[in-house]
Amino acid sequence: MKPRNSFWAAFRFAGGGVWHTLRNQRNFRVHVSVAIVVVCIGWIFNLSRVSWALIVLAMALVLGLELVNTGLEALTDLASPGYHRLAGAAKDAAAGAVLVAAAASVVLGLIVYQPQLTHFRQHFMVRWHQNPALVIGLGVCLIISLALLWGFVPARQRGEGGQNQNGDTP
Repeated sequence: MKPRNSFWAAFRFAGGGVWHTLRNQRNFRVHVSVAIVVVCIGWIFNLSRVSWALIVLAMALVLGLELVNTGLEALTDLASPGYHRLAGAAKDAAAGAVLVAAAASVVLGLIVYQPQLTHFRQHFMVRWHQNPALVIGLGVCLIISLALLWGFVPARQRGEGGQNQNGDTP
């Protein structure tokens, strides 16, 4: 029998982890939604390669930490189904890592986008005159992707384990 840990199986399992997180974690959907909007605005502003690299790195950091946070929360719930102070501290620290990365990403976004925000209308009109069909397509893709994220991705079932700081289960 062939082992299940082939190179391609690893990608399939990793994709399953991303899909699980997308389905079950509202904050991950929020981060993905913000990333989609940031990419659309970056396209309108015609960002430089360096700016794109910084934006993509920030998005990857936040999304990656959110995935790690989800994994740590699941593992903590498995190991400590009842309330335990250290389990709560571990989950809070993992969530804090996501918060720090998200805050740094907001600051980076302001640094990259601030000089161009005052000219948003001008950038948008330039893109519109260059290729209106592409701008309309971008808007449609944005609306569809956000609708898929918030409307059609199955929501998490209630009753799964977990613990809050005060020991309540969700």
